[in-house]
Formats: sequence, structure tokens, C-alpha cells
Amino acid sequence: MALTISEMNKLATLARLRFSEEEFEQFMDDMDEIIEFADTINQSVAGSTGDIKDVGAVVVDMDMLRDDEVTESLPSEKILSNVDGDNGYFVVKKVVGKGNA
Repeated sequence: MALTISEMNKLATLARLRFSEEEFEQFMDDMDEIIEFADTINQSVAGSTGDIKDVGAVVVDMDMLRDDEVTESLPSEKILSNVDGDNGYFVVKKVVGKGNA
């Protein structure tokens, strides 16, 4: 299933992407390869399970899970004893800002 030019333009608009004509053509080719690969995986999985809806379904047996237990947590002083803590908080380096967006 290949994307049409109008579908690709819509995706680019939704993702706020801008392309030159050359970049747009390359992007379409790349997307076609990605979709073709995903289709191959879907066909492979559908062939092994008989139904593609089975993929990703998780069945949890509640009897196999342990009961939640409330336990006492460590005191803040002990937690902060090995780090540079400040007023009961961990001090961490700022990782977001104007230049990192």
C-alpha cells in the first residue's frame, strides 16, 4: 500500500514538516519502504496466528500475580545520604531549555 501525494502532504502538514521537492520525493520513497516492511511483518504474523488481531493481545492471569503489599519506605535521610540532596530533593542537572527543544 503506497501513500498518495495528498496523503503524504496531509502527514507533512500534521507533523509540521516542510520539504523541498527533492526531499519530498525521497520522503515518499522512504515511507513506502517502511509501509511495505510493516505489511510484510503483518502478513508473517497473520500467517502464523491465523488472525492479525491476535498480535499484541496480552492475557494476564490474575491468579499468577502477587498481592500488593504495603511496606515501609526508606527514610529520606538515608536515600539522600549518597547524593547531593537539597531540602529533601535530588539535585539534577537541567536538561531542557531553549537550545535543546
